Amino acid sequence: MDKLIALSLLLCFGSCAVFVPAATDETDTGQLVFHHSAAGRVQLVGDWNNWGGATDATGMVDPSSGVMENDNGIWTASPPDDLDKGRYRYAFLVNGSQFIPDPANPERTIFMEHEVSVLLID
Repeated sequence: MDKLIALSLLLCFGSCAVFVPAATDETDTGQLVFHHSAAGRVQLVGDWNNWGGATDATGMVDPSSGVMENDNGIWTASPPDDLDKGRYRYAFLVNGSQFIPDPANPERTIFMEHEVSVLLID
């Protein structure tokens, strides 16, 4: 049995990273946690909220979309509970202008020339 587990892990190395979830807090409530002590505002934007409106004709982000809670530079928010199974792109938008992928989530892709993170719901 141990050999089977070791073989599975060996075969999975490098290719199973797609199953790594986005970072969640210690209580596994589904919250995404982002550390940025210098940020004045952080928003959780992604496919589920039309990137805070950034994909419309103006390209401007609604400042009230996806606003994260701040506790001394530790920002938290949750994606919607009702997301269907699938692959969703997301990022942290710092001070309304800087897209930052989730440092705790190695799964990345590109959105509007920005590197962003991938959240898998299965």
